[in-house]
Amino acid sequence: MAKVTSPLMSMSASGQFGHSMVFTKNNVVRKYVVPANPQTVAQVAVRNKLKEIQKSLVLLGPVLRAELKSQFGARWNSMIVGELTADDGARLTAYVGEFTAFEVGEKADWATADGSAPTILADGAPLYACASAIYDMAVRLGATVTLTLPAAANGIAVGAEWVAAA
Repeated sequence: MAKVTSPLMSMSASGQFGHSMVFTKNNVVRKYVVPANPQTVAQVAVRNKLKEIQKSLVLLGPVLRAELKSQFGARWNSMIVGELTADDGARLTAYVGEFTAFEVGEKADWATADGSAPTILADGAPLYACASAIYDMAVRLGATVTLTLPAAANGIAVGAEWVAAA
């Protein structure tokens, strides 16, 4: 049921009016649309990759988190996710491809450093992808972050910088 203050369409309203219109919180009226969640195989795959990225970003320590917030603003998290998922996840695919080419011991170091326990991507791949995206964005935008350039042989070092406390 819609909640209206003052005469309809003169002040504000929120909620649904029948099955014809919806009043949003920012005083916009739109057509009512039945929500859909088809859960196709492709949709579920994208959601799972987003979950893996977020699980790695949650582990950020206060030092790197503060740097990202100061360099990229309050929406730093969205910038990183957008970087990895743009062009149908081309960057994420490229970073995971780089990770796949690592030696077994190098992958093990990245897996040890990655505390996110991924289920879709290989252990260590989300940390490598997120760290690479952050580093590449910082270089491209001229920002300063203390994160070392992620490479095959420095998973432990980057992992330590990732979770470092002040």
